[in-house]
Amino acid sequence: MEHISSAVGAGKTRRASRFIQKDGRAFLVAIDMQLSSGEGPDLDVVERVAEGGPDGILVSWQIARRYPEAFADTGLVLRVDGALTQMGENASGDVFSLMYGAEQAAMIGSDAVVLMAFPGAADEHLSLRRLASLVNECEKIGMPVIAESIPGSWARTVPWDAEHIARGARVCVEIGADAIKTMAPENVTDLSKIVENCEAPLFVLGGPKKGSEDEAVQYAADVVASGASGIAFGRNVWGANDVAAMVRRLHGAVHGE
Repeated sequence: MEHISSAVGAGKTRRASRFIQKDGRAFLVAIDMQLSSGEGPDLDVVERVAEGGPDGILVSWQIARRYPEAFADTGLVLRVDGALTQMGENASGDVFSLMYGAEQAAMIGSDAVVLMAFPGAADEHLSLRRLASLVNECEKIGMPVIAESIPGSWARTVPWDAEHIARGARVCVEIGADAIKTMAPENVTDLSKIVENCEAPLFVLGGPKKGSEDEAVQYAADVVASGASGIAFGRNVWGANDVAAMVRRLHGAVHGE
């Protein structure tokens, strides 16, 4: 069996290696909130992020096509769901849609795709079916899929504790996600219970901006020490006074440099 290989499997391995380093860890910077808010990060902030040398950058279609040079030395993770805004009244349920598929992601040079999943929500079937559909597409071309698992959705209809975060992550992996982006429980040391239940790399999101940059760096170090494969931080990076310097600090925290 050692001489049997898979071209599709090789493609997925190569793409994943663009943002997951040899130590099994990754530091991702998320620049995608503007897809729904229409505001937030500076238009060209990806250039300053790339200067700092993250392992991967999670971006919108516009950033991926407008700033291709920013991804010369870092992985490109494309946000493929959304098509909603925060300009009117908040929706009462899941109104996300898939905007792009595996073919478009490959065309623009993505190393992975990411989409939301809301296990535990009343309408969980909508996001979990989107995940399954995208996994089916991506398996055919060797494109890694990252599920951003939010138990009970942003309405928090189930607790964001270790048990529910772990269960939500596992559901997404069982459907076919290659990696998970999710929150850490209030007690960060409980991350070990979540990691034990997740047969895929798990990246902790940054959430609201921390009180200080030192606090954000320490948080990154703590989640990795508790077993996470890395972090996916947004405003705690692009909202820093010196973006490139903050990227370098967080990269060091994740990889123990």
